[in-house]
Amino acid sequence: MLKLKLVLSVVLLSISGFAIAASKSTELESEVLESFQSLVSASKNLDAESYFEHFDADKFVGLNSDGTNWNSMDELVPLIKFGFNSIREVTSLEFTNVKVSVIDDYTAILVNEFSQSMVLVNGDTINVSGGGTQVWSKRNGRWKLVSVSASNKPSASTP
Repeated sequence: MLKLKLVLSVVLLSISGFAIAASKSTELESEVLESFQSLVSASKNLDAESYFEHFDADKFVGLNSDGTNWNSMDELVPLIKFGFNSIREVTSLEFTNVKVSVIDDYTAILVNEFSQSMVLVNGDTINVSGGGTQVWSKRNGRWKLVSVSASNKPSASTP
């Protein structure tokens, strides 16, 4: 009987440990999603200053949709600023299939699919869609992007 109680105690402790770990993971996932939503808001508002606050400027590297690297923020910043300055209005920006994978207490990966419509300064309307991968790192209590990778879906008219 004592052996059965011991086994049951170990099982119950294991289950409670899994529940605590799952709860912590869910909490971290929520934090990352909150940071992601803040990044999306900055994008919709074409607010470059707020947008760049989501990046770890010292650790950032990334992969552009054309297959080239961004080896530092110095390479990404001009591209984003030019893009934001070329847009008059973001008419829609939707993210679907958003998934966060928590690696540990300080690292998470977020993947997503997106579609965006915008009106350029010259009046043209552009629709784009694709996907992205973001690596988030938590330092000093804040989640920051340390890497992003982007891809574009081919347009319907592309053979």
